[in-house]
Amino acid sequence: WNLSAEAARPNPQGSFQYGLIRETRFLLLENDRANLDGLPRYTVNGVSFLHPDTPLKLADYFQIDDVFSPAAIPDVPDGRSPSSGTSVIDVPYRGYVHIVFQNSEDVIQSWHIDGYNFFVVG
Repeated sequence: WNLSAEAARPNPQGSFQYGLIRETRFLLLENDRANLDGLPRYTVNGVSFLHPDTPLKLADYFQIDDVFSPAAIPDVPDGRSPSSGTSVIDVPYRGYVHIVFQNSEDVIQSWHIDGYNFFVVG
């Protein structure tokens, strides 16, 4: 394989081994509606996203403290009171993460996910 080319690469976990791969993390992400500071907001596991003054990529690259919190969102809903925060979900590099998006609302939610490789089952 020519790994310097921007083309398809072999999956390091094996394309046909999904039942045998150990999950490194499980996330159940549930969206909900809440009123925070008198304004309607959507939350993920009880946390509504606040845009920081510093872009997240720059804060991560330069290791700037107090811009975001990688532990603000719990892995599963825990019944916490809704709050606001600049949260990210940090997962192991090349980890096999099982994510369930749960929507109990009567409106459709869209999600943006960014990473190495995805298989969406709906």
